[in-house]
Amino acid sequence: MQSSRLFPIAAVLLSLASAGALAQSAPPAPDSVHVSVSSPYHVTAEEAQQIEQQYLLSNEQILIVREQNRHFYGRLSDKNERREKTEVELFPQASGVFLTRRGAAFAFSDAGEHVAIDDAQALPGLRMPADSRNAMRVEGSHSVRLVSR
Repeated sequence: MQSSRLFPIAAVLLSLASAGALAQSAPPAPDSVHVSVSSPYHVTAEEAQQIEQQYLLSNEQILIVREQNRHFYGRLSDKNERREKTEVELFPQASGVFLTRRGAAFAFSDAGEHVAIDDAQALPGLRMPADSRNAMRVEGSHSVRLVSR
């Protein structure tokens, strides 16, 4: 009789534990992104040299990546525009993978030759030509994806 009373209690505890685990792994609210700035990943000197360059993007803007004192920064620029745009810090998460505080994700590949940016709408200075607005959105979402050419 004791075991039959423990079963419902165990089931309730298991349900609460599962709900707690789900709550902890739930994605953040759309306007709030948590980025681990104290990432244990450290970019090698070779990788830094490979990604520190300019990339022509699919929206015809240029991504300029630079490194200063082991911190990485990126900014969007227009080809003929002379006005400086706001830089964002890029936080390394893994080899070739960086995030910004607002959740834009950068994936560098082919020894720094190519970059794909997901959630680019979080970048200051993003320009989207009217004829490409729908093409740049990740299917079924409001996320903007840019790729280097």
